[in-house]
Amino acid sequence: MAKISVIIPVYNTAKYMDQCIESVLAQTMTDIEIMLVDDGSTDGISGKKCDEFAAKDSRVKVIHKENGGLQSAWIAGTVEATSNYVSFVDSDDWIDADMMEKLYALTIASQMEAKKAAGEDTGTEAGYDNPYLNSEIVAGNYIVEKAGERRKETQGLEPGVYTGADLDKIRRRLLGEEVRPVTMSRCMKLISRKLVLENIKYCDPTIFMSEDVNITLPCLCDVKRLVIAKDSYFYHYRLVGSSMAHSYKPNFLKDLELSNKTFREILKDKGIENADEQMDKEFVMILLLVMKNELRCPEKDTVERVKKIFLRPDIRSKIAGTDVTISGLANKLLYFTMKHPVAPVVGCMKMILGAYDKKTN
Repeated sequence: MAKISVIIPVYNTAKYMDQCIESVLAQTMTDIEIMLVDDGSTDGISGKKCDEFAAKDSRVKVIHKENGGLQSAWIAGTVEATSNYVSFVDSDDWIDADMMEKLYALTIASQMEAKKAAGEDTGTEAGYDNPYLNSEIVAGNYIVEKAGERRKETQGLEPGVYTGADLDKIRRRLLGEEVRPVTMSRCMKLISRKLVLENIKYCDPTIFMSEDVNITLPCLCDVKRLVIAKDSYFYHYRLVGSSMAHSYKPNFLKDLELSNKTFREILKDKGIENADEQMDKEFVMILLLVMKNELRCPEKDTVERVKKIFLRPDIRSKIAGTDVTISGLANKLLYFTMKHPVAPVVGCMKMILGAYDKKTN
């Protein structure tokens, strides 16, 4: 049985698929299976490419399904996977050749295999009685790749192994900080497949903003062993102009309010005592993205739209009454604009953001 199932959702990404899938096929760790989930692609190319890769390599399995969105695609791949660990790679991204080997070496399964090979007792013949085996996450780092900019992004926690009381402390600050202790992306990680399957019930397909939090948050609430890999910039996240980060979303605030309700319920269901405190801070942090989104709107009524949102009594009260720590210069400027949504401030920030987008696209 393969040690890792690499799940790649595919939807009309023929332009980038070759680089993505070839980077997975080139892994130095060969005992992996690759689940290509064609989520009803309509370009006439992406689905065929999936089948072509499967014909060339027996490790590739293809699932063709009706379009249901990104969450439905990776869920389908996880359900059909056969390995104890899953790793998610989006089809417009790519990974370094040693990613799976290096991350797997940090798992409890790899350590138990090494003990068995050395003739040491692992508890059972297969060594699978360890309580961490079905409840661990190994998190690497990643590199943002886009025109005009290439930057490394690092997990907030110090590299190391976290269990027991240390994990309990982390769970009190999973959300609501400018730099999260662990990224909420399902990518650039190895996750016990059982841990994912047990938490799929929390996934809401109507959430389009921060949708990965649907699964990563409950998994982090349940995980028994968390490993933060040192260095490990194996994952390359391609940021293109048409991505959410650089295009206006008219329903952004509505999506925020839905995700806020959902994630708040997840934390409470998992017994996290400071769920409301975390989510109040998280709401304000995501409002920074709402502000950025409005500033990117191509229409000319930016000031009116910003005022409509940030002068709304409940939002204004939440911003004023929630204590958040913001250190990044860009976020400080956005936060100032949130607190002072007047024409001169909004206009200045719109110019600054426009200049940044022009430089990095």
